[in-house]
Amino acid sequence: MRLLVLLLPALWLLTGCTAMHTSISKGKLDVQMRMSQTIYLDPVEPEQRTVFLDIRQTAAEYQQPLMRDVAALLTERGYQLVNSPAAAQYWLQVNIRTVLNQPPQQVLREQYAMTEQEIAAFMHPGMAPPEPKAPRQRGVTPAVIYADTQLGSDVSGRDVVRVLAAVAVIAGAEYVGNQMVKDKYYTLLADIQVAERLDPSAPALVLEQSEHRLVQGDSGELEQMWENMTDRRKYQVKLLGFANKANLTWQEAEPSLHQGLLRSLSGIF
Repeated sequence: MRLLVLLLPALWLLTGCTAMHTSISKGKLDVQMRMSQTIYLDPVEPEQRTVFLDIRQTAAEYQQPLMRDVAALLTERGYQLVNSPAAAQYWLQVNIRTVLNQPPQQVLREQYAMTEQEIAAFMHPGMAPPEPKAPRQRGVTPAVIYADTQLGSDVSGRDVVRVLAAVAVIAGAEYVGNQMVKDKYYTLLADIQVAERLDPSAPALVLEQSEHRLVQGDSGELEQMWENMTDRRKYQVKLLGFANKANLTWQEAEPSLHQGLLRSLSGIF
């Protein structure tokens, strides 16, 4: 029995209490937004504050009325919405690209093929990139059951059975706890393009150049190149929002991500 008393605390420390730690540290909803860069628009007179909206939602999970809420937000800030792109001083084009049940770092890695340094710069702008670390060796420390003279020679087969049963109970409780309390993420990706019309008195226009490579079946590809003179400057940014909480559901995460998206869009204007 002395062997059982000595081994149980050690086994409990080895298995840990991951579920309890997750439920405590991730008990409150955490919502954050990241934009790849800052957009500075030239200020204009109040009568020139006109905006053309082009908002799309290709992510099937996202069901919030983004077009309506963005229009209301811009109207409250003194902008006039127009239906003619040519008549608008600004264009705001937004596409909710995807919503994934994954941490933001994994989404950036898989969706945009970012390196670890690029992800660190995106998630923590202004901070030095992390130095690569050596891979961490993880393993399970085996519990060896034996009897020696220090513990005494009164270890019986029944004691061994009791220790093994205790190990099974602790491992089972840890597994059940981890299944009941999970660290959940929802990550939203949006592509944003903003265009502003140049001052009519500007001496020069903007030269746009574009190159596209289109795959033609399995046997070839088509390259397209074009250039155009325009009176608008265009800016493209990526917007990432993520929500994190223990046992988080999309129904709980979606409204908060929607509000964060609105705040980020309002910051452009």
